[in-house]
Amino acid sequence: MNIGIGVWAFVVYITFIITWNVAVKRHIAEAMAIGLLIAAAFNGTNMLSVLLTSFLGAIQSDVILAITLFLIMSTIMSKTGIFQRLVNILNSILGRVRGGPAYVASCASALFGLASGSGTGNAATVGTITVPWMIQTGWPKEVAATMNSGNSGLGVCLPASSSMLLMLGSATIAEYVNAGNLYVPLLCAGMWSLLYRAFLVRYYVQKYNIPALSADQIDSLGTALQKGGSSLFMLLGIAVPLTLNIGPMANALKGIESFGKSGAGAINIIIWVPVLITFICLIEGRKLLPKSFSEWKGLLLSVKKTCVPSGASGVFALAGSAALTAAGFGDDLQVLLASLNIPKFLMIIAVGIIVILVAGPLSATATTVGLGPVAFAAMVGVGVDPVTAVVAFLIFVSTEGASPPSSAPIFISCGIAEVGDVSVTFKPLIFHYVIPTLLIASLIAMGILPLING
Repeated sequence: MNIGIGVWAFVVYITFIITWNVAVKRHIAEAMAIGLLIAAAFNGTNMLSVLLTSFLGAIQSDVILAITLFLIMSTIMSKTGIFQRLVNILNSILGRVRGGPAYVASCASALFGLASGSGTGNAATVGTITVPWMIQTGWPKEVAATMNSGNSGLGVCLPASSSMLLMLGSATIAEYVNAGNLYVPLLCAGMWSLLYRAFLVRYYVQKYNIPALSADQIDSLGTALQKGGSSLFMLLGIAVPLTLNIGPMANALKGIESFGKSGAGAINIIIWVPVLITFICLIEGRKLLPKSFSEWKGLLLSVKKTCVPSGASGVFALAGSAALTAAGFGDDLQVLLASLNIPKFLMIIAVGIIVILVAGPLSATATTVGLGPVAFAAMVGVGVDPVTAVVAFLIFVSTEGASPPSSAPIFISCGIAEVGDVSVTFKPLIFHYVIPTLLIASLIAMGILPLING
């Protein structure tokens, strides 16, 4: 078997980062920085050019800007007290249920992820509300960040996600599968994924002894609204960009000649959500803002404390991913996957592992475009039903936000939760999200977990 240089680059890159961070116990940002040099080195004489291009592309990325903006937003929300007022309203509805915010987070991630098609946008938008709410109700901040990252790809394995439509757009797949016979099986598979999340939340509730709030800690809904109803204006910071991106309003704007698709495409959810929410918080909580230069200085220094490590890790992770792509990682993986000749179950597991490894540094959309038809052909070739093969692939690729170390939703979630060392989320993400998702998809592909046929 001929394994391309791009695959070897990825193996060495991942092995080094894990060893440097876990065994040597150095900071993840340092591991990512050296990992970038290693990935660039696999480009041979083009190393310096790839290194420069990858680094410049990363620092100009919307994801890095989003991480910074969400950290600023989180600090302003905390300073103005809008967190507490919003959480008070949410607790008046679900505060008596142990782990209530986490159950809501899972369902919200599925619904928003389905609409947005972006794990990064999902982690950012849903996490803005659910992560602080979880922390306020007793969840450890590392666990809140982990759950938000782990849930960010849920929308991919529900109909009719953008990844599903991309799969159906492939001529190879369209010959066997259409929306009519895929919709119900994929919905069923998505319910399996959500059901697992419900059990996981229950496990976390027991492990971390998450309490239901006592009656004297919970205001009635009317009282909570009276005290902090103005905090609900924060939701406009999510609703406005979402409305302009998705649905009838977005379609209407695209039809206006002076606005068009380019105008609608310029409304980036992960950028505009923190900008608008920060602006709303500054107005709604203006009485609680710093009054002197020294107070503002202290506020900005608190942002710097969390922004620098998270931002540095994110930059080096994105740059490393770009350097691996330049080394031929994606193309070499396709060749490797197409050349495998192994039994059915091992082929399914192999396809799942490869898809998961690719979806982390890339995204569900990019992975679907690059590997979808190849993975489909590999599974069908060993006897997997075509519809089931598409379903299994979409569940595999739904791990896009949960695969350390390069998944952007991890950095977004840690930024919102103010977790300085993102590596603390790696182990639970792998063992509580990535591996279980791999098993769920594999059991579905083998016919052990049943699907309802459309």
